Amino acid sequence: MRKFLFLCIGVAAAGYFGWVQFGAYQQRQRAQDLAGIDLERRAALLEADGCQTRVDLLLSMTDRLLKAGGMRVPFDIGRDIDLCLARGIMSASGRAEMERTKLIRLFPTND
Repeated sequence: MRKFLFLCIGVAAAGYFGWVQFGAYQQRQRAQDLAGIDLERRAALLEADGCQTRVDLLLSMTDRLLKAGGMRVPFDIGRDIDLCLARGIMSASGRAEMERTKLIRLFPTND
């Protein structure tokens, strides 16, 4: 009887552990799916104007950033410009303006 009790406890513990692991897997999968959806949504919004809004925002901040002691691009702007360069959706004028001001050097995905 004692062996049977230990067997039941072991099976219950293994079942619970499996259930917890499966829940964690589902949560990670859901987070990845939402991140992918967000990436595609951002790409579509950026593609609508050829990333010009983000380029203009970065250009307007350049003097302030340089006076602050270095060129640290805010995360959201940098992330969006990286996405534009990686997907090739940046307008020719926006890319030319970034090349003219040498800001293109800040982004490693440039071609």
